[in-house]
Amino acid sequence: MNLLQRAVANQLRKTGEKKKLVIRNQVDDKYDVYAIPLEYLYYNDQNGRINTMYKKYSSTHGLLTPEAGDTKYNKIFEEFIFESNKQAMKDTKDSIKDKSQQEPGVVLPDGRVIDGNRRFTALRMLERERNIPQYFNAVILPLDQKSKTDEKIIKELELDLQLGREERVNYDPIDRIFDVYNTIKVEKIMNEDEYKKACGYRDTRKINRDIRLAELIIKFIEIVSPGGNSIDKFYLARDLKLDGPIEEIESTITNLKSNDKESIKDAVLVYMASSKVVDTQSDTTRVMRDLKMNVLKDSERLEYFLDAVDDKVDIIIDAFDDNPIQSANELRSVIEEDEEVEKSVQSLIKSTNRIIYKGKIENERTKALIELENVRDLLSEIDSEDFSELTQEENIQARDVIREINDILFRLKKDIR
Repeated sequence: MNLLQRAVANQLRKTGEKKKLVIRNQVDDKYDVYAIPLEYLYYNDQNGRINTMYKKYSSTHGLLTPEAGDTKYNKIFEEFIFESNKQAMKDTKDSIKDKSQQEPGVVLPDGRVIDGNRRFTALRMLERERNIPQYFNAVILPLDQKSKTDEKIIKELELDLQLGREERVNYDPIDRIFDVYNTIKVEKIMNEDEYKKACGYRDTRKINRDIRLAELIIKFIEIVSPGGNSIDKFYLARDLKLDGPIEEIESTITNLKSNDKESIKDAVLVYMASSKVVDTQSDTTRVMRDLKMNVLKDSERLEYFLDAVDDKVDIIIDAFDDNPIQSANELRSVIEEDEEVEKSVQSLIKSTNRIIYKGKIENERTKALIELENVRDLLSEIDSEDFSELTQEENIQARDVIREINDILFRLKKDIR
């Protein structure tokens, strides 16, 4: 008997609350909230917040069969939820302990929790601590995860509830990038415009950038862990904390006009992997920023960089071909266990850092020009639609700022002459 049938049979208690949900193809937008015993519920294995964690688990243990109650499946997914954000989990648990559950969740008739995984987890923890049955207050939606039509509706609802509301808490950056790419390009549940609407974004620029970031991450995974399906190894990006470094270089890599673009991309990603291993390169985001500003943005230094590291890049890529990594820890072991590879990494780092240093000296001389180019790049990212939600007073302020910018530009052009 599913939860809707139990509700009709008066086996579930109504709390008296109503939850408003805007769901495609559903007439009513206010749904009854029921107090549901935890034994009837299970975690959503399609949850975007923990998808990379599940990918990591399944890479060594295989896929789990969803099961409600005090099952291995629920225990493992509870750990995923806890590990994804320990502080948020503690705050949610303390809130429910002090004030009970304040916001109803959303579940499907078979017990799948679509919204409220953290609340569900807190209640599971409290049930064990108190040894008293707890109840998850939630709406029961007449949808089926196995239906292609309903799958899309469920995903739209998940994005709206988790990202599209004012109180939204953003995904971990890697989980966000994965969810966008997986939903649009792999599973093809939505297109870019549909994902945008579900998240409440004004345009698709963020989504398109996340797709480009995902493609760059996949390229990195193909280098360090060739073979198999790279999308299933996306957890490596989270474990290696690639979000900062990848976001630092994406735009510059994407906009490269060089005929050697693919070779440059390989060299940059191998340098990034090497920087994750060499202790002197501790802040990989800063390291990649230095590479971007002092090498990638200068065609002459970029050509010199490619010539200087080409043979080392080949040796390092060959090492990963022979020993594809399956975990972040293996990145170091692949490099350090082969003397030739380790020497190549050290040489690659030294050669690149030398070019970066030369670039910094040259850029100090041309600092004004570089700053102008940065201002130009920032302004080019602003679209007229970005002003659409400003108030009348804010629009006046925006026009004043633009006028001030024009005055500064006029003065600079006059001085340069």
